[in-house]
Amino acid sequence: MNQRKRWIVCVVLCFFCKLYGEDRKDNKGYRNFNDALKKPMDVRVLDLSHNQLTVLPKEIGQLQNLEELDLSYNQLSTLPNEIEMLRKLRKLNLGRNQLKSLPQEIGRLQKLEELNLGGNPFTAFPQEIAGFQNLKILSLENNQLAVLPNEIGKLRSLKHLNLGYNQLTVLPQEIGKLQNLVSLHLSNNQLATLPQEIGKLQNLHSLNLDNNRLRTLPNEIGTLQNLQWLYLSDNQLTVLPQEIGKLQNLVSLHLSNNQLTTLPQEIVGLQNLQDLNLKNNHLTVLSKEIGQLKRLGSLDLEYNQLATLPQEIVGLQNLQGLNLDNNHLTVLPKEIGQLKRLGGLGLEYNQLGSFPQEIGQLQNLKYLNLGHNRLTTLPQEIGTLQRLEWLDLEYNQLGSLPQEIGQLQNLKSLDMSDNQLAILPKEIGQLKRLGSLNLENNQLTVLPQEIGTLRRLEWLNLANNQLRILPNKIGKLRKLEYLDLTNNQLTNLSQEIGTLRKLEWLSLENNQLRTLPKEIGQLQRLEWLDLSGNPFTTFPQEIVGLKHLETLILKDIPVLLSEQEKIRKLLPDVTIHFESTE
Repeated sequence: MNQRKRWIVCVVLCFFCKLYGEDRKDNKGYRNFNDALKKPMDVRVLDLSHNQLTVLPKEIGQLQNLEELDLSYNQLSTLPNEIEMLRKLRKLNLGRNQLKSLPQEIGRLQKLEELNLGGNPFTAFPQEIAGFQNLKILSLENNQLAVLPNEIGKLRSLKHLNLGYNQLTVLPQEIGKLQNLVSLHLSNNQLATLPQEIGKLQNLHSLNLDNNRLRTLPNEIGTLQNLQWLYLSDNQLTVLPQEIGKLQNLVSLHLSNNQLTTLPQEIVGLQNLQDLNLKNNHLTVLSKEIGQLKRLGSLDLEYNQLATLPQEIVGLQNLQGLNLDNNHLTVLPKEIGQLKRLGGLGLEYNQLGSFPQEIGQLQNLKYLNLGHNRLTTLPQEIGTLQRLEWLDLEYNQLGSLPQEIGQLQNLKSLDMSDNQLAILPKEIGQLKRLGSLNLENNQLTVLPQEIGTLRRLEWLNLANNQLRILPNKIGKLRKLEYLDLTNNQLTNLSQEIGTLRKLEWLSLENNQLRTLPKEIGQLQRLEWLDLSGNPFTTFPQEIVGLKHLETLILKDIPVLLSEQEKIRKLLPDVTIHFESTE
């Protein structure tokens, strides 16, 4: 996909533009320091972010009624002592600067409620902020902190603490004194354990411990009765404590990329759980208690070692998304058909040889991925999935498709590549909303005329089949932008190819074409054309009129090698590849 580069050129900007910001004032406060100094006692909000500031003028101390100051995304390495004059300051944003320390005077800002120090090179916790008795929000994420001092426990009013992306290996016991804490973000550190005192954070709603080195959790985790979001992905957990089941208000639990082999039976206590992510663990069996999580809406079990699913899965009546990709499933329980609210079902990379008829009961299913299995047939009931929009059947052993495939009136994407299809049912033409159709690597010798009724089709891959001719009706695909006919046995193209006026990408590589119809010159949007490996005896002049052509590939056409210079002159703005593999 092409990416546009955005260039911002700063040429000889005046010193005051960089230092004092843009010359404007909006209803949220001042963005120009000079303007603010004209009426210093009137200024309540000052935003000097994104100004490349290296120094904050000492005149900042004149703004004694200032309540909010944003200095983020600058290049400040120090703050002036005059910062202490801002005694009414409630919000201070110093994120994304070059600060390694704070002036002692900053400790006098006793009304401060929000402080952002994220994205600075602090290597030690700034002791000056330990006295902020009214501080409610503190961010020190993305610094270089290796130790959190005991003084953290003095911030008794703190509600939100972000220490993510540091180098912390332990938490002090004093963390338990922050009993007003609502959210604690500790992701991307090096924590191997948690102190028992974590259980004292009775008001905690959100705890993020993603990407640490945790092997176990303290039993005290179960005392966090108000916890709603618990993120433990990318750790080294092998087992969960039974106490996890006491988190009765938990809504979201993320445990992906750990080493769990089982789930405790006590998981049944998570009666408010809606989102459970167990991706990439070592689960071989899914405990039947999973079926009692009545409110579960999303369950991700991708990359485990599950060979079967418990029948109790039928209890997940609110389940909308179920991801079972990359497991060892050979069969599915028929009870899966009773998950009436299921909208997405991922079963890619398993060992399924068949699919239960009950699949037809999933009337809300929109996404179904059955790629990379061992399916030889599909049940007729597939046709009852009236809301299905995306169906992936790639890399199976399907020799045919049921006629009922044509009943999928809302289908937008169908991938049947790498199967053994020798023929398509004419009912394929009933998929009026189909936008993408992949039939690559099959054994098709002919296409039904009905393919021409797919008027919304934009992407069609027919590479690596045995097609000798294309139906005339293919010219009806007026919205087609991509057409791959590589490695077939086509001896000619019908003139209807010229009606594909939106076509941008066309590969005819490795067929038996000796000529092209003159109508191919009507493809005025064509940008990429591959004619390699065809037995042309002369250069097809028809493509000279393709005004938007950018790339032309003429490899493995020996007769054209001697005409390179002539062809390049005919198409001076086109990148042409002649290299032969012979």
